[in-house]
Amino acid sequence: MTVRWLLAALLLWTVPARAEVVERIVAKVNRDIITKSEWEEMTSGALAERTRSGQAVSDEDRKNVAEQVLERMITDRLIVQEAVAQGIKVTDSEVAAQVDAELDGVRSRFKTRAEFEAQLRKEGLTLEDLRSRYTSEMMDRFLYLKMLNKRKRELEGAIEVSEPDVKAYYEANRGRPDWASEPMVHARHIQFSVDSTLSGEARTAAVAEATRKMDAARAALKRGETFDEVAKIFSEDAATKGSGGDLGTFPRGSYHASIEGTAFALKPGEVGKPVESPLGFHLVKVEEVLPVRAKALDEKVNVPAPIMTKGGAVESGEMVLSDYIRAIILNERISKALQDWTEGLKRRALVERIPEG
Repeated sequence: MTVRWLLAALLLWTVPARAEVVERIVAKVNRDIITKSEWEEMTSGALAERTRSGQAVSDEDRKNVAEQVLERMITDRLIVQEAVAQGIKVTDSEVAAQVDAELDGVRSRFKTRAEFEAQLRKEGLTLEDLRSRYTSEMMDRFLYLKMLNKRKRELEGAIEVSEPDVKAYYEANRGRPDWASEPMVHARHIQFSVDSTLSGEARTAAVAEATRKMDAARAALKRGETFDEVAKIFSEDAATKGSGGDLGTFPRGSYHASIEGTAFALKPGEVGKPVESPLGFHLVKVEEVLPVRAKALDEKVNVPAPIMTKGGAVESGEMVLSDYIRAIILNERISKALQDWTEGLKRRALVERIPEG
């Protein structure tokens, strides 16, 4: 009987205290058994998760999920048994905090401690009985995790990913959008400043002055003067004035949205219409549009989820693409090797499914 099933019993049972409950066995795993109540509880949880995610659940789905759950339970039991066979230990102190938390969770579902203890007595249980059952189940969880982690470390140490492996994977997947460079442009601007703290007539006058200067700059451009020459004369952005308004090559998110909106809409050589930012007004010219391309192996890419690398470290955030690919291959091979290992446990075990009836 699992602890979750026991909790349901504590909350819902109406049978007399100390009543005998005969459990049907659905599977034998060497000397362990899996009961129908355990199986149904785990299946209900899996189906509830599907429902919460908005998936429709048909009768056929229920049947398939129940079969998958039973298969998973058999595998889990075998992994715990293998942990015991290999001498892996879990002490009471390792699980004490989790057991206390689970017990607190059970108590919180009753209005008073006295009501909780009364329900325990009704079921012929003591608090220590409940603690013992929680401890036993938690130890199994820890044994399972320790065994899996041990096996993963063994596999991680044995599996090698070569440079040809990395290059082959890269060539087969280089079209992935998350491995593409960001759209970038090389642009210049001419700034006509307006103090953002001004208001009323003072602001009106400042805008008029900025507009006058901007009209003069646009007239110079129409006469054929180059954009960088005009920027050196008219721009009021001290940081870029000397370089002819050069903003450099940049992706989205580098400058104010009004400047970027224009820069990313223009073709090379074009000058956009005036735009406004908190600093004033701007004329923007695009020098070059850099096409989106597949990133090279020595460039960094975003890692969408933490991933284990050689040596057992877990990386997230950004990684050099070649290192990320190496980690992907490593984890895929570990996953396949773990599957082969658990299949081997099943082949060597005495597993019996017991049909109803």
